[in-house]
Amino acid sequence: MLCADLVEICWWDQTGAVHTVIANIEDISTQGASVILDSALSAGAEVRIRCLRGEFTGAVSYCRHEPDFGYVAGIEFTGGSRWNRRKYRPRHLLDPLALARHTTRGNLSI
Repeated sequence: MLCADLVEICWWDQTGAVHTVIANIEDISTQGASVILDSALSAGAEVRIRCLRGEFTGAVSYCRHEPDFGYVAGIEFTGGSRWNRRKYRPRHLLDPLALARHTTRGNLSI
């Protein structure tokens, strides 16, 4: 699902110090999420995503710098964390498959 919402990302560095930043969540699925943030995350780092109605745990799959946005990180949920709409619904949520079904039926008006 494509989405947009502000979340808090927490992680620990090698010294055990905790870091917390605000990130924009860009997409989410039952297995993970993609976020845009101002700080680089190390691949494999354990993170927590805190949102209005809960928290997800995960591990950073990748983090790359995008000159126009900052850092884009993919986070795979771990420890039994799974996303569902009832647990957390981002402020802006779009299901691309539902949109495609809607437009193939000719129901899209622009």
